[in-house]
Amino acid sequence: MANILSIGDLPMQDNTIIHNQYHTYSPYTSSFDNNDEIRIAIQSQNVYVLPSESYLFLEVEVSRKTGDEHADVAGRWTANYAAYLFSEIRYELNGTEIDRTKNVGLASNMKRFSATPSPRNCSLIAVHNGAVLNVATYSLVLPINQLLGFCDDYKKMILNAKHELVLVRNRRDIYSYMAASESFNIKVKKIQWKVPHITLSDEAKLAMLRYLEKKQTISIPYRSWDLYEMPQLPQSRRHIWTVKSTTQISKPRYVLVVFQTNKQIVSANSAAYDNCDISDVKLYLNSEYYPYDNYNLDFTSGNYQELYHSFLQIQSSYYQGHGTSDSNSCALTFDQFGTSPIFAFDCSRSEESLIGGTVDVRLEINARENIPANTAAYCLIVHDNQVEYSPFSGIVVRNT
Repeated sequence: MANILSIGDLPMQDNTIIHNQYHTYSPYTSSFDNNDEIRIAIQSQNVYVLPSESYLFLEVEVSRKTGDEHADVAGRWTANYAAYLFSEIRYELNGTEIDRTKNVGLASNMKRFSATPSPRNCSLIAVHNGAVLNVATYSLVLPINQLLGFCDDYKKMILNAKHELVLVRNRRDIYSYMAASESFNIKVKKIQWKVPHITLSDEAKLAMLRYLEKKQTISIPYRSWDLYEMPQLPQSRRHIWTVKSTTQISKPRYVLVVFQTNKQIVSANSAAYDNCDISDVKLYLNSEYYPYDNYNLDFTSGNYQELYHSFLQIQSSYYQGHGTSDSNSCALTFDQFGTSPIFAFDCSRSEESLIGGTVDVRLEINARENIPANTAAYCLIVHDNQVEYSPFSGIVVRNT
């Protein structure tokens, strides 16, 4: 209330940053074929960069395969199709890997739908979702903060360090589009990494140099996204999936689970999930389990309100109140969620019994009918991570 009485205060202007300009970095090689490893490096260590605001600029050329019997049948892009072009993305700092995302398309889709501050405003990676796939050259911006937990969480600049982004092209491109057959050739013509360079004012630069003279290490906390796959669930009504055993440092904070049936074919939408008539999924961390009560879901009759509510709450919890739990601004409506559900678990608060020792992550899956054949389960574990680096010596240490 006192602020409205401060009529004599002078206007404040923050002039500590005088430039924030994007610089372009290109890969070492010009080959971006399937299974190729693509490395893009920032060699200069005398620049201040902001990885969280960086992005990939892609040019993708689409052509028809010769002699295809379905040459007149149109195809369509899947949601997040550009991310499906890559099977893996890694971030290295001074030669040390600090973060990695596997199955980039699926992992980033699960995270984006479940935990993004403004899902409808973060649609750059889905700009061609459902659009007709034409023979043409497409340009796309792919934000790195929607592909890596490190860039999503750590919003500060990094100084006096060598950065390297490593991309691995997917072995097949059928996950990027839907068509009657593998009628299309998708060729990546250009990949560029656009990174903001920060230029400080003289006063801010002097303060930064004084800090560097102390030779202190800088802590970088963030959350990593680990995706695990059960390639084929048994055709039964109940299954227990032992996902992994982990240390307390990598204990899950959020767990997302989806199911996909017959998605390994080109006509399927690899960005959609299936409810498989699941009645309940329960997450176990040693003896602790989430949720406390059973869901008793029935997707056929529309009885999945509690699951949808839990899904909505993840956004606000993930960003500590800065997200949204409003269904009107969510990436999935209630009806869409019923046909493409995401089972979301918030385990960011745990009992003291989980403080020491290892943590066994298990999922108990129950269905009303036998799970369909060729059904795969995917579990995305979001866990705490932290590295420390010294701008003076360049040493990077991972806390594992």
